[in-house]
Amino acid sequence: MLIDLTHNDVEKLCLSVRSFGFGLLPGAIVPSVLRGLQHEADERVGAAKLAQTSADFKYRANITSLGPQASDFLHSQQLTGLLATIFGERFVLTENRSCLTFYREGDHLGPHLDMPAEECVVTIIVCIAATGPAQRSPQTGLELRVYGQEMTSNRETRLTIPTHTGAIVVGRGSKFWHERPMLRKGEQATALTGCYGLAARPDDTASDRNASPRVPDGPGASSASEER
Repeated sequence: MLIDLTHNDVEKLCLSVRSFGFGLLPGAIVPSVLRGLQHEADERVGAAKLAQTSADFKYRANITSLGPQASDFLHSQQLTGLLATIFGERFVLTENRSCLTFYREGDHLGPHLDMPAEECVVTIIVCIAATGPAQRSPQTGLELRVYGQEMTSNRETRLTIPTHTGAIVVGRGSKFWHERPMLRKGEQATALTGCYGLAARPDDTASDRNASPRVPDGPGASSASEER
């Protein structure tokens, strides 16, 4: 068992996703599993590369690909089964759109939708670690702000999800705008982002055989997406 959930936890999550597009499972990861993910993240921090942009989509953080434990966690039947329960569809992890992200003071992720939509139909964000001042400021970056399916000029927040160690966020990241504000002094967060596409249905198999071969991504194609 990787995550420990009650029926009430799942019901609350489903209600939040239906109402706001995103929902939270606080402290759902089994402690020994969480420690393993933290240890692996500590080992991989040296491989993380700074990714940033100051265009319309403002973003800055250090990113690397998933390690074996993180990949197994996001691929697990428990998580994909949870997604099937919430959304009524079967999903598979899009590993080349999933990543391990390290946020430090000044890092941020501006309002965005997870793209490409067909590879990021739904998103799971796993907070491996989060630290900051004991009293969080209203301007904290240790939160995820969720907006509607249209981004209004006044950026009205429909849901604010706090970032705490061991929490799991689930949502329709390709449909509902969301952002992580700039992290303030003393704030840090390490997170896994799993992007999931729809699993092929059995009756799709024949048509897949007859489809034209997919052209592989060329050199320079991204191997890890932004943390959502």
